[in-house]
Amino acid sequence: MFCQEGGAVVRKSLLIVCLTIFVFISSCVQTSGQQFQSTSLFPISSNGSSVKYPVIYEIFIRSFYDSDGDGVGDFNGVIQEIDYLKELGIDAVWFMPFNESVSYHGYDVVDYYDVEDDYGTMEDFENMVQELHKNGIKVIMDLVINHTSDQHPWFRDAVENTRNSPYWNYYIMSLEDHSGQDHWHWKVNSRGQKVWYFGLFGYTMPDLNHDNTSVKDEVKKIVDFWLSKGVDGFRIDAAKHIYGWSWDDGVVASAEYFEWFKDYVLSKKPDAIIVGEVFSGNVSDLSIYPISVFNFALMYGIRNNLEGIDGLLENNWVENSFPFLENHDLNRFFSHVQDVYNLFDASGYELIKKRVALWYFLLFTLKGSPVIYYGGEIGTRGFKWYGPIYDEPLREPMQWYAEGSGEGQTFWTREIYDARGVTYGNANVDGCVYDDPFDGFSVEEQENDPKSLLNFFKFMLGFRKEHESILNGDQRIFRDWKNLIAFYRYSSNEELLVIVNPDPVWPNSFSFEKDMTMILEVDFENFTWSEKNNFFSSGENFEVSPMKGYIFKSEEVRK
Repeated sequence: MFCQEGGAVVRKSLLIVCLTIFVFISSCVQTSGQQFQSTSLFPISSNGSSVKYPVIYEIFIRSFYDSDGDGVGDFNGVIQEIDYLKELGIDAVWFMPFNESVSYHGYDVVDYYDVEDDYGTMEDFENMVQELHKNGIKVIMDLVINHTSDQHPWFRDAVENTRNSPYWNYYIMSLEDHSGQDHWHWKVNSRGQKVWYFGLFGYTMPDLNHDNTSVKDEVKKIVDFWLSKGVDGFRIDAAKHIYGWSWDDGVVASAEYFEWFKDYVLSKKPDAIIVGEVFSGNVSDLSIYPISVFNFALMYGIRNNLEGIDGLLENNWVENSFPFLENHDLNRFFSHVQDVYNLFDASGYELIKKRVALWYFLLFTLKGSPVIYYGGEIGTRGFKWYGPIYDEPLREPMQWYAEGSGEGQTFWTREIYDARGVTYGNANVDGCVYDDPFDGFSVEEQENDPKSLLNFFKFMLGFRKEHESILNGDQRIFRDWKNLIAFYRYSSNEELLVIVNPDPVWPNSFSFEKDMTMILEVDFENFTWSEKNNFFSSGENFEVSPMKGYIFKSEEVRK
């Protein structure tokens, strides 16, 4: 990243002109009707057990399922809910950090080669991976290599021994005064020396210096270690910030960094899943990465236009990306929709549910690996706070039971909320600001309701698994209008046409390009879905009503 010479911080990697040109080219918008074709970043394994576009389920272990009654989720708890994951229909789990760390969330690692004590032992972890694999579920590790904790032994040694430490150049450190410079912090060692260091995410998370070959060697060792434990891939935290002095510079250099990372990981595990967190709504930022990225552009496009917008796909498309609507850093999608419509009481639940389901219908049929944040399938709610708590409400306990308590139910947040005087919602009882007993937002309440969000998810993910064109196929946009989103998904033996109208008022229509058969109709307004077998001939006109979705199958097969 940056090197230190004589205490001065010198940029080691210069931005190359050709990379700048590449960014410009990558930013060009793809036009309607263009076929999106490129080499897949999700290779199918030799035994054929993988798909190009697996459905990913993000789990915060602390909040998921508690196997020992202490209120904290753990590895063994995940094992106990494997049947739930299978029934839901996911293909892989992305675990938020499970390395030993200081904070509750795990993004400040103190040991890259051990697991968080709260979650169990290394043996527990290995057993969990084995059980997930036995059930056909892959494991993606959240890899935090942009920074470490300020309690990591490398960093503590560097602060104490400064230039005499073998870890001094593991970080961006200086004995010169950096007062007034953004994201620079200092500590005083036992000899009274003030040691300055760069930490974009705050004083507790010093950035690693990735221009140091020793740091890259450590990254390789970490990758090797976890691959040996059975991990199937990596989600790279803060992939946008490997280089750079602020939130929005260094993007090109950070992207270039992952060329060697991708090559190394795939040399060790050719079918590894690699995805980077590039927190940007700019398509050009997202498109230059040699690894897959989460499609923040599409996420913002949907969140900002819940009733549709012209060019939603064309203007926000990132090839081989992971589409998603929520994660652990964003207000929960259900809550976001409630906020947009200003409907927070029970009377607005049905309207919000329909809108949420419609956009997940799109996610589950688009090209790419759709991501579900745990609880998204039951409409779990949560807003980020800015005092006295911050992001805990986005990561509240998974709600398994109608009354908010029962075997396996986590409640780790209760202690934090009590300590900070948070009494909203049910915080004093089960540690959930955004959950009340018997409010409809639990697995127990939804699993036997045929018109629940949970059962809609199960149906759509089951439908997805039955169609090769969605699992492994390519894509061509047919229409991309506010009240008519239409695209083809096709493989060597199947072609589907997906249609959805997110507008609540205005219908639209199209003419079939070829003979097709309707195989699925989803009426979001009445929240019903049914498989069909209705034939339509080439040139026939079809009207798409507001809040409707359809899938048609062609009798022709693309060669």
